[in-house]
Amino acid sequence: MPKLSAWAKKHLSLRPSPKKCPKDALPVLPSPRRPITPVSFATAACLLFQLPWDIRSMILSIAFGGSTLHMDLARQDEAWQWRGLVCYQYDYGSQLPSPLDPWSSPHVWNDACLQYERQRKFPKDNVGIMGFLLSCKQAYTEGIDFLYSANCINIQSEILLLNLPRLIPTNRLTSMTSLQIVIRAHWIEQGNEGPFLNLGHLRPILDNIITHCHSLRSFCLAFLGASDKYGRKYEILHGPALPMLDAFYRSKRLRDMRVELPAEAFKQVNTWKSIDHPREAPAKEWNKRSLWRCLDGEEPTVQYRSHERYPHPPLRLPLQDGEDDTVESDGYWFREGDEGPVRQYVDCF
Repeated sequence: MPKLSAWAKKHLSLRPSPKKCPKDALPVLPSPRRPITPVSFATAACLLFQLPWDIRSMILSIAFGGSTLHMDLARQDEAWQWRGLVCYQYDYGSQLPSPLDPWSSPHVWNDACLQYERQRKFPKDNVGIMGFLLSCKQAYTEGIDFLYSANCINIQSEILLLNLPRLIPTNRLTSMTSLQIVIRAHWIEQGNEGPFLNLGHLRPILDNIITHCHSLRSFCLAFLGASDKYGRKYEILHGPALPMLDAFYRSKRLRDMRVELPAEAFKQVNTWKSIDHPREAPAKEWNKRSLWRCLDGEEPTVQYRSHERYPHPPLRLPLQDGEDDTVESDGYWFREGDEGPVRQYVDCF
């Protein structure tokens, strides 16, 4: 009996029940957090894990990679809920981008997958990785890394972007190699002075990505809402947003970075003169060129360049005597994005 009593005290000791989080609280990670990804495997591996790592990585990449995955946190039924699915922007008759023209890939700003999430029940909505992750510890360790590293992660939720390290484990953020985000402008009324656009949330979002996404190789940012419901436009090219993006580029040095500007801002760029590099094939068609934010000099400039090398940078210009003409330019691509609110037409007849 004394032994049973001692065992009960040791293993069945009463512990205070964890406090229940309020229903409207963010689902933040516990602090301190117990990691669930093992670092070593004591049990014998199955046949799959006896294959060489390069073959195993190819299998995992083909099985669970190569997609764009939506990851968002939304307010539903008075509570925060996670939402996620495979991007189906290529469906409904839209064409896949040509390998010879990757510029034809769909835009991020008009991706409406999450708006129609409940109407979709296709097999493509599911990556099919959960059964593999739950099969054993080694499957989870390798599979969860491929889920984040071999796919493009699309995040449109501002609350998630502002709280990335509190909501997503830092080792998962480090695994991300491709990221797409959407930044919505905040129009704020100021009485008789009229509305102004606040992009103060852009800096902490970019800082989170710089600090935690160390493996990032591809990045796309799309601006939404640079026009209010009355059609009043914000000159995003002359505000603080682009200097923030310039600083972001200089901190990450990504060869695949693009920014989808609102349509009005894209059209108002005054540098539309075509510039060609001697090593690049001249592009005469308008749909073979786009705007390049060049950061080679002390002051940023905008060039109208061929996107023959897209998604990588064009070659650096202008060339000086004796300068290496194979050096890539520093900067990122502009794409035409959000068209703003639809104008209302009134029939006068």
